[in-house]
Amino acid sequence: MELVESLVGSQLLAHGLVALLNIILIIAARPISLAFNDGRNTDFQQGLLRVMAYMLLVLTLADLVLVWLLPDYHQFFIRLGLSLVPVYGAIFVFNVISHFIRQRFGIERKIDDKLVYLDSYNSRLMELFAVVVLVLVVIYALIKIWGLDSLLETTGIFGLLFAFMALTNQIWAPDIYYGMVILNSDMMSDGDTVRLEGDPNIYIINKVTFIYTILLNIQNNHRSLIRNSKLINLTVENLTKRASIDGLRESLQYNIGYPEIQATDPEERNIELQKYRRRIDTMFSAVAEALGDNEQNRINANCEFEWALTQAGDYALTYTLWYYLEAIPNTKVTRTVRQHLFGTRFMINQKVFEESIAQGVDLSTPILVHQTEKLGRRPLPASSAPGNRPQHQKQGDGNGANGQGK
Repeated sequence: MELVESLVGSQLLAHGLVALLNIILIIAARPISLAFNDGRNTDFQQGLLRVMAYMLLVLTLADLVLVWLLPDYHQFFIRLGLSLVPVYGAIFVFNVISHFIRQRFGIERKIDDKLVYLDSYNSRLMELFAVVVLVLVVIYALIKIWGLDSLLETTGIFGLLFAFMALTNQIWAPDIYYGMVILNSDMMSDGDTVRLEGDPNIYIINKVTFIYTILLNIQNNHRSLIRNSKLINLTVENLTKRASIDGLRESLQYNIGYPEIQATDPEERNIELQKYRRRIDTMFSAVAEALGDNEQNRINANCEFEWALTQAGDYALTYTLWYYLEAIPNTKVTRTVRQHLFGTRFMINQKVFEESIAQGVDLSTPILVHQTEKLGRRPLPASSAPGNRPQHQKQGDGNGANGQGK
C-alpha cells in the first residue's frame, strides 16, 4: 500500500484506486472467466472472485475510516485486504495461461459441433509448472505486503509450505499423477461416454481435473465426482471409442416358452418344432426389416441384426438379439446419449412385442406348473363322519386319565 501511496501522493486517492479496482473486478468477473475457460462451467470461480472482491472493498473502506480516526493505526485491514489481491490475481492469470496452454499443447476435438481444446498430458504438465510458479509468486507478494523481508522470516514461510506439501502428498499427489496417466493414455477424455465397473449407470466425462474427474449421469441427469486414483483402478468401458467401424454392439434377451407339441410320431414332432422356429425367425426378421428403414433410430444400417438361441433353461428358451449402433458422438448433452442408446433399445423392444403378437409367439413368463383337472371330492364314509363316530371310553391306567404316579 505504501507503494501505491507514493505513486499517487495521497492515502485517500490510494484507497479510492483500490476500491475502483475491486468494483471493476466484480463487474468483469463473469466475462473474463467465460472468455478463458472454453465454455466450461465457471460459476464457482465467478463466485469466489466476487467474494474476494467484496471482502477487499469492505476492508479498504474500514481501513480508510480507521486511518482518519486513529493516527497511530498501521493499516492492518488494508494489508489483509491486499493479501487477497495476489490470490485472485493468480486465479485469473492461471485461467489465461491455461487457455493458451490448451491451444498450444492440448487436443483439438469437436464436441457438440463446436471446436474445443482439451487437456492432454503435455498441457497438464505445463499447467502444473504454471501452478508452481504462481504459488511462489503469491508467497513472495505476501511477504512484501506484510514486510517479512528478513531471511529468517522468508525461509520460515517457505519451510512451512514445503513441510505442509510433504505431509499431505499422500492425499493429493496420487490423484495428480493418475490424472496425468489418464490424459496420457488417451482412453478417456472430455465428451466420452463410459461405463464403470460395478456400476449400472452410464456417464459422460465432463472434465478431467487435477484431483478428480467430473461425470454426467445420463440416466438421472446429475453430476458425479470420482477421484482420479479411484477411477484408474476400475475397469472403464469407453462406449465412444469403438473397437471396429461396425459400431457399438448391443444385445437384448427375450424369454420364449417351450413349444407345446402334441404329436407322438418323431417326424411329426420335428415338423411342429420347425414351424415354431420359423415363427420366431420370422418375428426377428420382421423387426430387422422394419427398423432398418426407420431413420429415427441409431442402428448401423451396414450391419445386419443377429439372433440365436443362447440358453435352454428349465422353463423358457432365451433368445438373444444383437444389433450395432452408429458411433456415439462426442457430446456433453445427456439427452443426446440417452436417445442414442436407450431410445433405440426401447424402439426395438416395442417392435419385438408387436411382431410377437402377429406371429403368435408368447413373450410372457411361462407357467411353471401345468394345472391338471382335479378329481371331485369324495364324501367321507358314514363311519368317518364326525356325528357318527362311536364314542370310545378311554381306559384309565388305574390312577385316572390324568393321574400321575407318585
